[in-house]
Amino acid sequence: MGVPRVWLGLVLVLEFAALPHSEGACVYQGSLLADATIWKPDSCQNCRCHGDIVICKPAVCRNPQCAFEKGEVLQIAANQCCPECVSRTPGSCHHEKKIHEHGTEWTSSPCSVCSCTHGEVRCHPQPCLPLSCGHQELAFIPEGSCCPICVGPGKPCSHEGRVFRDGEDWRLSRCARCVCRDGIAQCFTAQCHPLSCSQDETVVRVPGRCCPQCSARPCSAAGRVYEHGEQWSENACTTCVCDRGEARCHKQACPPLRCAKGQSRARRHGQCCEECVSPSGSCSYDGFVRYQDEMWKDSACEFCMCDHGQVTCQTGECAKVECAQGEELIHLDGKCCPECILRNGYCVYEENGALISSNAGVVKHIPEGEMWEDGPCKLCECQGAQVTCYEPSCQPCPVGTLAVEVKGQCCPDCTSAPCHPDCLTCSHSPDHCDLCQDPTKLLQNGSCVRSCDLGFYRAGSLCLACQPQCSTCTSRLECATCHPPLLMWHGQCVSTCGDGFYQDHHSCAVCHESCASCWGPTEKHCLTCRDPHLVLRDGGCDSSCGQGFYNWQGACHACDQSCKSCGPSSPRCLTCTEKTVLHDGKCVSKCPGGYYADATGRCKACHDSCASCFGPMVSHCTACSPHRPLHQGYCLPHCGEGFFPDQGVCKACHSSCLTCVGPEPSHCTGCRKPEEGLQVGQLSGGGIPSGKCLSQCRVQFYLESTGLCEGQNLDFYQNLEVILAIALAHYLQRIDAILYNLTR
Repeated sequence: MGVPRVWLGLVLVLEFAALPHSEGACVYQGSLLADATIWKPDSCQNCRCHGDIVICKPAVCRNPQCAFEKGEVLQIAANQCCPECVSRTPGSCHHEKKIHEHGTEWTSSPCSVCSCTHGEVRCHPQPCLPLSCGHQELAFIPEGSCCPICVGPGKPCSHEGRVFRDGEDWRLSRCARCVCRDGIAQCFTAQCHPLSCSQDETVVRVPGRCCPQCSARPCSAAGRVYEHGEQWSENACTTCVCDRGEARCHKQACPPLRCAKGQSRARRHGQCCEECVSPSGSCSYDGFVRYQDEMWKDSACEFCMCDHGQVTCQTGECAKVECAQGEELIHLDGKCCPECILRNGYCVYEENGALISSNAGVVKHIPEGEMWEDGPCKLCECQGAQVTCYEPSCQPCPVGTLAVEVKGQCCPDCTSAPCHPDCLTCSHSPDHCDLCQDPTKLLQNGSCVRSCDLGFYRAGSLCLACQPQCSTCTSRLECATCHPPLLMWHGQCVSTCGDGFYQDHHSCAVCHESCASCWGPTEKHCLTCRDPHLVLRDGGCDSSCGQGFYNWQGACHACDQSCKSCGPSSPRCLTCTEKTVLHDGKCVSKCPGGYYADATGRCKACHDSCASCFGPMVSHCTACSPHRPLHQGYCLPHCGEGFFPDQGVCKACHSSCLTCVGPEPSHCTGCRKPEEGLQVGQLSGGGIPSGKCLSQCRVQFYLESTGLCEGQNLDFYQNLEVILAIALAHYLQRIDAILYNLTR
């Protein structure tokens, strides 16, 4: 709960009361919950209220049994804990040594969100609510924040080594806050009401609370002391709570278990109750036994599975997350994927440091209401999205004595020791000044100097360090020069200049007004155009690309050299240069098989029956597919009467032949004149009898009604073979004639 921003002339009065103890009700993060209430504080934790004890268990994920060999991957759905199987989609992205699937989204830094679209990574800042600053107010991004706030235009304040903008307020502790009023820091503290405790209660000062409060006696268990109402877990089955000096524990009851044949009872790692498992195919991993088809987390994003004695681990991928209004996409500490959290529902904190700064190392996202220790003498808590840390108040050492730190002790010992001649007072060591003997000197990191060193700026009588990314600075908020490879941009050091600016030596300069992004200062240095209706051509923004170019995503690109023209929005040729023809958007020297060049120089498809052609008609064939001969521009099943196939082309028979197998007079298979007889000489390669057409059959032969010269001295089977061959030949010739007429 924040302190109201009403400052002048007020003293804040805070009253703290312990929540009443109630049988059959739990206290969770300051809220009273009825018995048997079930809730999820986050996606990977399940909690329930048992009497007045809160029992929270991590979610157990089942093995979805993905077919990894078929391209399936583990994917964690939006705001979920456990993975599921999805088919790998083409277009995965490689970013910061990780692979992300198409359509997924992740946080790259505390204030940046990235997504993968068809293999392309796009990163953008986390969205901030619209900001409308008043007259002469400035937009300012405080430390630890991603979004700007409005601050006044007056003088800044210097307080305890930090500089604050006019109008900026800050918390000294849970019980004190300050505000900068035109160069003057005004600080305010809280007062506590008188406290009256009963006989069985003691006065305790709870870390994180301004005022003392009454509390029942604490509990001692397993070498630790627990305050009244505090909970702890003895083991996976037992949770205890301290109730007025006595530990009351709840042990989880396990249901009766009967296992099928071939199964045995076993307790999985981290679980309270036994389960029925198949002992065959179990795995040993990190000193624990894992069972067939069991899945567990090896790290935040690594899921391991036991399959017939073999452990395989797969990296879970994050599905795309879309947050509702009022929610913010953040990466909670220990979670694999970012989740949508209500704004102000968490704190951002740097371990063993302070609120997150721009050079933060290990950064944690702390859930609202959580308390933790940061070192032996420092206790911190997250309340109202603010991290407040408390340290014991140590009495300052008298002048002429030195504060010496003692291991395991929060406050130093005061030891008599002479300070350095430059120091009026010192601490930590005789050479570390707290105040300078010479009032004209400046105090910098415990040393008294005439002027501030490089990397420091003057703030009153102090030399304070610039932000780590600044080489030199004018204040804590504004850099003068940057450490390479960082660039100067509006007093800030940035890794890239961003849209609307370009790198000019070691700083960012503004682009020409026509450019949305650029690489130089003039209108011919654009990389993208500010006006979406214009296109980028030769570095400038024009209304169209012109001949020889095409528009691709707002930029003009040259057509292929073979094209005379192309486009307007693709590289496909529209017209070609001389001696080339247009085929499928490309200019080629000649049309491929199955196509012909028309009068306009374009390749058009032949008729389906043609392998090559000179026109679109069925009679325009110049070559046919195998087993179909070419006859007078047609591709036919057979050549027909008076012709025979020769290397795919129908050629004329001898004038005496009605049908034939070759050009010679002896190649006839049927005679043109009905009065002539076919004197068979031999069977052709196809088994068809062929020979000459004679007006009179030879000696010992006679003309039969079949048109064949039959021999009188041939045996019955020889005559039958020839007669059947002739009949088959005539039958095929009639079919050829019918098909030929149909195709014309």
